[in-house]
Amino acid sequence: MTALAGRLASQARGPDGRIVLVISVLLGFEAMMYSTVAPILPHYAREFGASKPAIGVLAASYPAGMIPGSLLGGWIATRAGVRRTTIVGLLMFTVSIIPFGFASDMATLDLLRFVQGAACGCIWSGGLAWVIALVQRERRGEVLGSVMAAAIFGTLLGPIVGTLAVAVGTEIVFAGVGTVSLALAAWTLQRPEPPPLERERHTPVRALARSPQLILSVWLIVLEAAMIGATATLLPLRLSHLGASGVAIGVTFVLASLVATITSPQIGRLVDRRGPRLPIALGLLVTALLIAALPLPASALGLAVLTVIALGGPSTSLMIPSMSVITDTAERLGVAIALATVVLNLGWAVGEAVGAPTAATLAHLTSDTVALLLISAAMLATLGVVLSTGLIRSTPQPASVDATLAERDTADDEDSPSSRERIRVVGS
Repeated sequence: MTALAGRLASQARGPDGRIVLVISVLLGFEAMMYSTVAPILPHYAREFGASKPAIGVLAASYPAGMIPGSLLGGWIATRAGVRRTTIVGLLMFTVSIIPFGFASDMATLDLLRFVQGAACGCIWSGGLAWVIALVQRERRGEVLGSVMAAAIFGTLLGPIVGTLAVAVGTEIVFAGVGTVSLALAAWTLQRPEPPPLERERHTPVRALARSPQLILSVWLIVLEAAMIGATATLLPLRLSHLGASGVAIGVTFVLASLVATITSPQIGRLVDRRGPRLPIALGLLVTALLIAALPLPASALGLAVLTVIALGGPSTSLMIPSMSVITDTAERLGVAIALATVVLNLGWAVGEAVGAPTAATLAHLTSDTVALLLISAAMLATLGVVLSTGLIRSTPQPASVDATLAERDTADDEDSPSSRERIRVVGS
């Protein structure tokens, strides 16, 4: 954690660096609340007699809420600015997390987690766009890696909060968390709103959707999110079945987050130096093999160790380079960065919202092995696409390629000379 603190401190020099620090704290807080539920799932299963599919629905409620939340966040960001978008998300989180600690049935828990997920969509839509707009392109991978490391560090703290909630009471813990969320909203309110970027105003959004690089990158995010949703639902229950206590389950996810926190900035720097292709290819291969091995351990300790390895390192090599491809594509096309972060958030939300209940239902009908092997097979198939098509390049795509796409798509709608001239400026 000393290395992470040092990186954030060095990036906090100057006005832009202080914004990066603020956003890192906010995303870390949101990620903490996302991962808080993992050690509480067995508690809710016992407390309310919930089945495995019902637990899967609870786990999926948060990412499901991210879908409308991301759209809402993008809408607010393009009209009121990214700072206000982030503050709206924090206020939504405050009003939904406090009653979560007092809920007495699964339906109420599902609804409140859905609202929390919508708040997450606003926080990430505003926060990521805020950071990306300030960072130079050649350092984007490194800064995104550091910001993601802060978010992953939040997932490290989340299981601790969840374990504490089980031990001392959900009412006290989540009331305290709501107070922290309100204080963070007040802190963010003191930051200045960044000016809008001129180059974000002319290109139709559908030019972004027609980029094959972006489509593949969004699929990679969907795939990773589905894997995270599935394992976050199945592994706590599997560890509990093998005899692990709530504390042991929390420690397992803490250690996995610790490993991911350490590796994320390194992956970001690798993307800056070598491009996104290498980390994506290695991440798909290694993660697929590790996920396929998760059903093998017959002891809680063996499964805990493999969980830390599988979730702690390789999976982060998909998210960061995919984010880099999406934002670079949006920038070259002249599409608003806030809208690019909406695409990113939607990909993650859809993947996790589908992955958690689907894996839980498949595991209930068949076994955990079937659900995990399907995820592994999807990763290997995607690896084949990455290696055979060359859509994800080792070096950044030349700007002229996407600029040509932008000019052609815009010309379909606005064939005037002034419109074509604007796109040439955007793509230059």
